[in-house]
Amino acid sequence: MGEEPVRRRRGRPSGGGAAAEDQREAFLDAAEQLFVSRGYRATTIEVIAREAGYSRGSVYRHFPTRDSLVEALIQRTTRRHMLGILDRLPKDAKPLDVITESLVIVASELNRDPLVRSISDQTDERTVAMMLANNAELHRLVETWMSAMVEADAGATLRPGLRAKDLGLFLIATSMSLLLGVIPGSEDPATTRRYLDVFFLPAVAAQFPPASPVFTTGETSE
Repeated sequence: MGEEPVRRRRGRPSGGGAAAEDQREAFLDAAEQLFVSRGYRATTIEVIAREAGYSRGSVYRHFPTRDSLVEALIQRTTRRHMLGILDRLPKDAKPLDVITESLVIVASELNRDPLVRSISDQTDERTVAMMLANNAELHRLVETWMSAMVEADAGATLRPGLRAKDLGLFLIATSMSLLLGVIPGSEDPATTRRYLDVFFLPAVAAQFPPASPVFTTGETSE
C-alpha cells in the first residue's frame, strides 16, 4: 500500500490530499472512536490507519510511537473538557472560580470520560495521570493560562505575589492527585469542592473560607 490516502470517511475533503492538521485530526478521531468501541489493547496503529482511511506509514509520520498518539489524544480530550468550563460559568466569574471549577471537572468528569476510562481500565492505572504530568506542552498551556488568570485577577482574589508558573505547577499536581483517586470521594463534585475549599484555596486565595469537615462518614473507611 502506498503512502497517500486511499479513502475518505466522515466528510473528509476529497481530492489531492488533506492538510497535515486535517490528517492528524483524522487519526485522533479514529483512535478515540476505536479505543472506546473496541478497547485500548485491541486497537493497533494498523487498525487506526484503516479506520481513518490512510496507510500505517501515514500515522507514523505524525505519531512516531503509539504512546505519542495516546498522549496527543489525552491532551486533546483534557483540553476539550477544560474549554467547556467557560460555557458553564457566568461571564463575570472570577479567575479563582474558573480555576476551582477546572479542578472539579478534572475530578468528576475527566475521570469518567469514555476514552480516559478505556485507557485507564486496560493499562497501568497511573498511565493517564502520568502522561499528563509529564507532558511539556500541557505544562506550557497551563502556565500560559495561569498567566492570563493572574493578570486578569490583578490581586482581587488570588494570593498577592503568586507567580503564574508556581500556580500552574500546583494546579497540575492537584489535578494528578484527583485523577489518581488519591483523594477519597473526589468523583463527587461536592466532596471535591469541600476539599478545595479547605486545602487548595488557602494556598492560592487572598481570602478563603474557614476549615470545615471535608469527608462524610464512611468516605475514608476503605
